Amino acid sequence: MKKRWMTAIALSLGMSTLFATGQSEQESSTGEWKPKQPITIMNHVAVGGAMDLYSRKWVEIAGKYSDATFVVDNNSGAGGLTAGEWVLGQDADGYTVFALAPTYLDAVIQSELPCKEYVDGFVYIYNLMADPYCVLVPINPAGGNPKFDTFQELVEWAKKGNTVTLSEPNYGAKYIDAVQVFQAVGIDFHAISYESAKKNFAALLGGQTVASVGNPGDTKKYAVKALAVGNRERVKGLEDVPTYSELGYDPALNDISMWRGYAVKKGTPQGMITWFQDLCDKVSADPAWIEYMNGNMISVLTDKTEAFTKTVTDEVDSTIAVLKSVGQISEGYSR
Repeated sequence: MKKRWMTAIALSLGMSTLFATGQSEQESSTGEWKPKQPITIMNHVAVGGAMDLYSRKWVEIAGKYSDATFVVDNNSGAGGLTAGEWVLGQDADGYTVFALAPTYLDAVIQSELPCKEYVDGFVYIYNLMADPYCVLVPINPAGGNPKFDTFQELVEWAKKGNTVTLSEPNYGAKYIDAVQVFQAVGIDFHAISYESAKKNFAALLGGQTVASVGNPGDTKKYAVKALAVGNRERVKGLEDVPTYSELGYDPALNDISMWRGYAVKKGTPQGMITWFQDLCDKVSADPAWIEYMNGNMISVLTDKTEAFTKTVTDEVDSTIAVLKSVGQISEGYSR
């Protein structure tokens, strides 16, 4: 793990550091939980990864509402398992928060690890966002691949007997969504796994594949366009892209997204959880946070323990079912 340095001054996002929002607080005379030492937010991704950037922005804005000190750290590897195992190994005292996404759950399931330990060992305290999945195609296809202007054109092309080759990184969360979407739509596809997003999109733009499942923000990074998006309403910045329900497909497809949120080890004091959730509410309602999320084409969520736990449970169940259906995990594995 990288050595963590503590500072009371927020450093630039481009540096591998911590963010501190002020001096630590003492216990309140009323008995309300307040941190007496810095709180570490452990990211499951490397510096510069999506959840890392969002955590740093969260800490920056949280400084408006709390004098608590937060340390943003990173422990990437094994799809998030390295960070998850580290958090589970810490004391459940409220001073360690796990910043995670579905990729962590995918890694647990693909490794066929016990969910009772690696999933149920956490309390899922706040789901910050929904980063919708969308079907992406090149703006200018290469390799003789057809050009699609609508999702229906892709579906009709596939139903004529053509194979949709789909590039996806590491058979992870986006691959899971691809299986769910294309099974619901009624077309087959052949997935090719790439070890990184950059290689994934290089293959797509180079003509090795026809389409990919990604996020709206990918349309700002690469020469791709979205044909359909899984969201309850059209995404800001992609107002011309229909949702699956608008296209006549199962509305449940609109609820599958790349969520990102915070969890703590089971046994963490409820007072800390309540305190942290209240702070999350303030950050989520802050105009700067909303503007930042909108700028990244992400929906702001404010799901606390009950709703977030259901999201995680549904994610685990669907991932197990999908990976069994394509032979990626053994039939005997269960939650």
